Amino acid sequence: MLRGAVVLGLLAFCLAACGGTSAAKAPAQTQRVCPNQQRALVKLERDLVVLRKAANLPTKNHLIGNHAINVATDRFLYDVAVAPIDNLRRNRLIDHAMAALIGNCEQCFQALEAGRPIPAIRSGDLKCSK
Repeated sequence: MLRGAVVLGLLAFCLAACGGTSAAKAPAQTQRVCPNQQRALVKLERDLVVLRKAANLPTKNHLIGNHAINVATDRFLYDVAVAPIDNLRRNRLIDHAMAALIGNCEQCFQALEAGRPIPAIRSGDLKCSK
């Protein structure tokens, strides 16, 4: 009985300690982005929205997708290639585009995979080439 009370007391103490907030929180770090990068990121987010909507349309052939998927993929690939963003961010945006197309267009999926900047990231070039 005494052992159970001690365990419950310790458990209550631990939960109270874990749930508390302190006034000495570190300020949230915000990443500064230049206006050109911000415009490019907004454009790429719009492209991703269009890509997701196109992926929701019916597709007869999952190898080639539908016309809307093809147009949206081409637009996204162009915009991500010319965007003044670093290669890690470019790679992550391509991840999001690929997630939208899973099972809808195998050739579009392969085109996105081919557009990844993996060799540049592997060699240590994290900055954009523009």
